[in-house]
Amino acid sequence: MDSIEQFVHGMEHLGHRLDAGKIGAFQRYLFEIRRANHALHLVSTNDLERIPKRHFIDSLMPVVMGILPRGGSVVDVGSGGGFPGIPLAIVLPDTQFVMVESNQKKCAFLNSVRRKLSLDNLSVCNDRMERLAEGALDSLNDGAVARAVGSIGRLVEWSGPILKQGGKLICYKGPSPEAEIESAAPFIEAQGMVWETTVPYEEGAGDSPTLVVLRKARTEEP
Repeated sequence: MDSIEQFVHGMEHLGHRLDAGKIGAFQRYLFEIRRANHALHLVSTNDLERIPKRHFIDSLMPVVMGILPRGGSVVDVGSGGGFPGIPLAIVLPDTQFVMVESNQKKCAFLNSVRRKLSLDNLSVCNDRMERLAEGALDSLNDGAVARAVGSIGRLVEWSGPILKQGGKLICYKGPSPEAEIESAAPFIEAQGMVWETTVPYEEGAGDSPTLVVLRKARTEEP
């Protein structure tokens, strides 16, 4: 079984030391996931014993790699059990996170965790991802993150309209996302976005194991 201690050591190995308050928050979050999982199916049964490495570290890779916009607002597209939004909100208290989830019971879980962890920088939006592009959110955002929820093309359709110019969409993807990026080209162009970079993880660091970063082009860009 993965332990919180292994998670903490793993983050230290990646150059990020967590203080006692953040470690305590991750411990409580892990407890809440395991307590509610039977009823809500937040993670697969096989994952219950490896949440700290498979989900916590993986969720935090945009921070580790230094590519997540900080100090503004970031939308977690299709939050499910809270990955990656809750781990990111724990580690980045100066950044506002909006978790979008269509399942009402999972939203209730996310709100419960938000209260128990005193995450004042986190809010939960109970809505379908398709409605993001229709103005379901009140304002444009500095970033969006999406983990295990859809193709890059679909994520661009959902996220492009809610990003500020220069805002970034970070997609957690597998080891060879080039074909998926290529097939998403018409959607990327239609939303006025550009592919910025694909960032591979250090071997064994996370589960995805690449981050595909797209950016909402500024008006002066071609």
